[in-house]
Amino acid sequence: MDKLIEQVKKEHKSKEKELEGRIEEFNNLKNASEERLFQELVFVILSSQTSAKKAWKAAEKLGSSEILLKGSEKDIEKVLNVFEVQQEKRKSKYIITNRKQLSQPTLTDPDKKIKIRNKIYPENLDKSRRWFAENIKGLSWKGSSHFLRNIGYGNDFAIISNHIIHVLHKHGLRKTTEPPKNYEEYIEDEKILQELAAKSNIDIKKLDLILWSLRTGEIFK
Repeated sequence: MDKLIEQVKKEHKSKEKELEGRIEEFNNLKNASEERLFQELVFVILSSQTSAKKAWKAAEKLGSSEILLKGSEKDIEKVLNVFEVQQEKRKSKYIITNRKQLSQPTLTDPDKKIKIRNKIYPENLDKSRRWFAENIKGLSWKGSSHFLRNIGYGNDFAIISNHIIHVLHKHGLRKTTEPPKNYEEYIEDEKILQELAAKSNIDIKKLDLILWSLRTGEIFK
């Protein structure tokens, strides 16, 4: 782990201003509209097995039109095709299903509009992460952690993506490159990242960005 800590610290120092700017963008989303939060949720779903940049371009296109909130499955699928999002048919179904679920009227809010913020409990983000992972189609524990980090609720969550797994494996911190199969395995990996963040004296919310940068040379989301 010592070598990785050294690399992480060096990358953090060289890109500290950019990292701070990105985290500020995430924190600003705490006050964003429900529709903007839904766009971020869709981005995370699209980013599975697709490059983050292509996924974000697709999410941006959906969010800049009425397709995200009112478009049909076919409308969404066409946009995903344009930006080469993998498994576009399945993901367009996920978006429609999630949109319907998150738009259900409640006793306190009878409008048929997107409602995401009422599932976020700042005092109990573990509860929030579990709800999104278990109830939102196309969102795993990794995706749920990613989504919450991207809207300013990092807590102590780690984003165990494929590139993180390969970094951990390369440095002997993980036996295989297979993704975690369940919550228990996810938490085991998360503890490794929490330890790495603590020993590096770096906020874990930045760690995924730094490790991504080590592999790609840039900070993204």
